[in-house]
Amino acid sequence: MGHDVAVVQAVSERSAPRHVMSHLDAIYDNRKVVLAVALTFILIGTGYAFLSKPVYRADILVQLEKRDQSGSKSLFNEVSSMYDSKPDSSGEVEVIGSRLVVGQAVDKLNLAVEVSPKYFPVLGEVISRLKRQIYSIWPGVSAPTRNELVVTELDVPPSLYGRPLEIKVSTLRTFELLVGDLRIAGIVGKKLLAATPFGPIEVRVDEIDAEPGAKFVVKRLSRVSVVDAVRDKLTIRDKGKDADVIRASYDGTDPAGIAAILNAIADAYVRQDIQRKSEEVARSLDFLQLQLPQLKKQVEESEEALNTYRARHRTVSLGEEANTLLRRSVEAQRRRVELEQKRKELLVLYTKDHPAVRSIESQLQVAQDELSDISQQTGMLPPLEQDVLALQRDVQVNSSVYTALRGTYEQLRVIKAGKAANARVVDTAVVPEKTIWPKRAFIIIAALLLGLFCGIAAALCRRHLLDAVNDPSEIEDATGLKVHASVPYSRQESKLRRLVRKNPSAAPVLAGLWSVDPAVEGLRGFRTALLYTMGNAPNRIVAITGATAGVGKSFLALNVAAILGESGMRVLLVDADLHRGVLHERLKAVQCPGLSDLLRGTCDVREVIRRNVLKGVDLLPTGTLTPTFTDLLATRNAADTLNQLSVDYDVVLCDGAPLIPTDAAAHLAALAGSTFLVARQGVTSLGELREVVRKLERIGVTVQGVVMNGVQLRPGHGSYGYGRYRYAADSYQLDPQKKR
Repeated sequence: MGHDVAVVQAVSERSAPRHVMSHLDAIYDNRKVVLAVALTFILIGTGYAFLSKPVYRADILVQLEKRDQSGSKSLFNEVSSMYDSKPDSSGEVEVIGSRLVVGQAVDKLNLAVEVSPKYFPVLGEVISRLKRQIYSIWPGVSAPTRNELVVTELDVPPSLYGRPLEIKVSTLRTFELLVGDLRIAGIVGKKLLAATPFGPIEVRVDEIDAEPGAKFVVKRLSRVSVVDAVRDKLTIRDKGKDADVIRASYDGTDPAGIAAILNAIADAYVRQDIQRKSEEVARSLDFLQLQLPQLKKQVEESEEALNTYRARHRTVSLGEEANTLLRRSVEAQRRRVELEQKRKELLVLYTKDHPAVRSIESQLQVAQDELSDISQQTGMLPPLEQDVLALQRDVQVNSSVYTALRGTYEQLRVIKAGKAANARVVDTAVVPEKTIWPKRAFIIIAALLLGLFCGIAAALCRRHLLDAVNDPSEIEDATGLKVHASVPYSRQESKLRRLVRKNPSAAPVLAGLWSVDPAVEGLRGFRTALLYTMGNAPNRIVAITGATAGVGKSFLALNVAAILGESGMRVLLVDADLHRGVLHERLKAVQCPGLSDLLRGTCDVREVIRRNVLKGVDLLPTGTLTPTFTDLLATRNAADTLNQLSVDYDVVLCDGAPLIPTDAAAHLAALAGSTFLVARQGVTSLGELREVVRKLERIGVTVQGVVMNGVQLRPGHGSYGYGRYRYAADSYQLDPQKKR
């Protein structure tokens, strides 16, 4: 029980590293896919970085100003404070980005009209931009044509908003407006009125700088859509909660154009601020012009009444007590007037229940109480002094009010004439020289990382979706078959295959030419397993086959035969792939007569065997190929023939056809004493191996084992990259008692 627990623990401890290593192996095996995907992304990213339109950013800086309001806070003495108060920055941010301000900039720059040269699709604009870039770097190169058209007016029916119209340059002074099949001639500097099936079109071209025959695409856009588009690209931020500075920025592909848009917005903002202030002052002036004559009349009437009373009663001056009450009365009356005016201002902003309004009302009540007290004290004076005090008070109050309003009137006239705004543009927009996008280094690095990620994801998906075997342990776990040998991928064999495609008879055998190649060493390991297995086999016939073509079974049979022959054994190499056998080409032998002819009885053994094609190796080629080659191996004569051949040889090595496409290999496996399957790393799937094993089991054939071919050499640990065949130091110490 303890032994089983130790085994489970050891396996679980190694499962995580093996899982990670399997992913690394999949990435390494598909490194070409990873590199191809990464290179594709790099090319796309580089193309985008260098060919996309550069984006620039222009900005302006607006300062909100507050006039000096030191000194008296009197309504009449500090009139300018009513119009020069510091505006709220958050509210001004909204004003700058409003349709009122942006719309004025759109109208000023005529942004509702788009004009662009008509380029060749996709590449035309890119080539034109590259020419301008080359000229900016090497001025010695001939300058490209400006290719510009200035359209100051374009009025079309609403149904044509956003639809492209064409203007073709005839000369530097003439042009043609193309609307469908209509061609309407126009002159530079003159308005062109054209009647079209869509409605009247008015266009005015003020300047042409292009070669005759050049075409331009013009569009009339909706003003609302253009204003909204500009507002979307406009970024406005205030520098903090109580900041006096607002920064506005605008992004676009035309550096001069975005600078002009921002400056137009700044001008429109300052202009509307001045206009708003002027309108407020004008309303106040109109009010004062109506009030001043009435106040002047009241002053004159009060002075005349006082003079008349004095003349009638021959009074000149008041006593000390009456003068004191007069001064107090005048001050209290003026304070009450100011508080009432302040209350009116607050009621514009707040309700009667607001604390500020209640505070003013309480102060008004105090002022009224003071006036009532003064009135009571005045009632204790002699009647003559009471009348003089009342008349003199009216004169002073009316004169004070008239003088104050007259001063207010003059200040308002000065304010209106000054036309000073509460905001000023500190930094105007300049034409930007540096782009903010694309950031080429960032895009290329991001494309590289994204390409590597997608490439690795593709490699892992390919590994799991294709279900191809990657290491021997997968075959053993999935099918229960033993993997007797793993044959590494051979670069030399790859060169030989390319040579075979050009001239099959000119390619030597790998085992005879490069005996120290890693693949040959792996084949020698299979030779050992083969001889051990044949010791318990009923005959000396060995069938080598695979699930599908292209797994390397012919390569394996040919080189194992050469290795057996070199060791001093007599080997008969039989090309039993009666469909596509090629061993005779590799060994420079004649194909006919061969196995098929021998099985049909048209010749005898001495005629079909090619002697000593390699040291210790004879060859039995396919012979004449027929459509019924599968039936030849299913006959009784086939078993007798192979058994007769095995008498004279130590090993009869048969290279069979693939098992899945044809049944010929299954019949061959039924005749052989030992059957081995060839699986190629990254090609043969586990599903194919399971199907082959079931197919052979149905006819009573037991597969002796599998040879893993084409195992890629992987870096690290000096191994051939057998995937999970990485043994730990304690792998053989599963019993805790043995460790002590």
